[in-house]
Amino acid sequence: MGLTKKHFKIAEILAALFTGSQTEKDQREFDEWVKERENNKVFADKLLDPNRYEENRRALRKFQAKEVWNKIDARLGEPTKKIPLWKNVVRYAAVVLVLLSVGVYFWLDRSGVKEITPVMYQISAGTTGARLILGDGSTVDIIKDRTIELEEADGTTIVTDSAGIDYSAITAKDTAEIRNIVQTLTGMEYTLTLSDGTKVFLNAETKLKFPTIFKGDQRVVELEGEAYFEVRKDEAHPFIVKTVSMNVRVLGTSFNVRSYVNEHDVTATLVEGKVAVSDGEVEKMLVPGEQAVYIKETGKMEVKEVDVSLYTAWHSGKFIFRNETLEDMMIYLSRWYGFKYRFIDDQAKRVQLGARLDRYDNMNPIVEMLRKTGLVNVTQVDDMLYISSAK
Repeated sequence: MGLTKKHFKIAEILAALFTGSQTEKDQREFDEWVKERENNKVFADKLLDPNRYEENRRALRKFQAKEVWNKIDARLGEPTKKIPLWKNVVRYAAVVLVLLSVGVYFWLDRSGVKEITPVMYQISAGTTGARLILGDGSTVDIIKDRTIELEEADGTTIVTDSAGIDYSAITAKDTAEIRNIVQTLTGMEYTLTLSDGTKVFLNAETKLKFPTIFKGDQRVVELEGEAYFEVRKDEAHPFIVKTVSMNVRVLGTSFNVRSYVNEHDVTATLVEGKVAVSDGEVEKMLVPGEQAVYIKETGKMEVKEVDVSLYTAWHSGKFIFRNETLEDMMIYLSRWYGFKYRFIDDQAKRVQLGARLDRYDNMNPIVEMLRKTGLVNVTQVDDMLYISSAK
């Protein structure tokens, strides 16, 4: 039997019952759970019995909770006369049961302690796909191995499939500009060719707004998320990528722009060619190997030399991290793999790691890599990863 979310819920209810803080709903769920199996009642009776505190504590020690108990004891200090020690302990034991000692779910029965190793569910890599929003606001989901033919309000025909959309074949019409949006969701990537021949590769959780046909003196697109651009050279019509914090202006080049709402910085990394980056106040020119960083907290932009492969690896099927905090790594990886995670302590968030990973492999080798570092403990419950520091 694998560890599931239900075990977490029952542990929380047991802790509430022990301290007398349960709700009517808790009591109902507990009564239903007890009726499911005879061993459930046996387990509950033993765990809720204050006289068996020391026995329960020894059981927890089998699951490497010694350090946690030491921290709990230190926090509790000397018990007062009014509140028994075991009541204080159990309040904090709930945290151990629910968050820190669930690497192995333990069951107390007549034979003693039985260890049950949780099932490792495979977390698959992302896939090709996107959501297309047409000029009239209608939405079409682009699914792998499915071809769709669409028609805009002006009669423009758009053909899309999992390989991408090619707007360069669209014939210009003497009508008002029509703008489309291509949006990748969690665990998706997509490629499109704009009407001028520019190729755009969208990473997960990215939104690109653009005209079906470029008109006027500039080629302007709006980006939220991360995309790699291979811009078709046209000196008479500069290509401009707008983000919330800064704009990137180019004539013909390859570069990566990353502008996620929940990240601290917005970056533009130049692979080849030349670009001008502006934050609305200052404009700076980049040469290959340089990166413009707009720091949201300060509202300032700076330019620095970087290893561009670290910022464009996703485009070539890799993840490359160098001295990245585990918190930043998990934010980035979760967009592609679509898993949920929770840090048990801040120390785990600050762990710095380096790794080179296959973007199209499943998540399991990454979880194993994290465990083998010896710096963190990782417990998987369904699609949730619980991460705590190992020291």
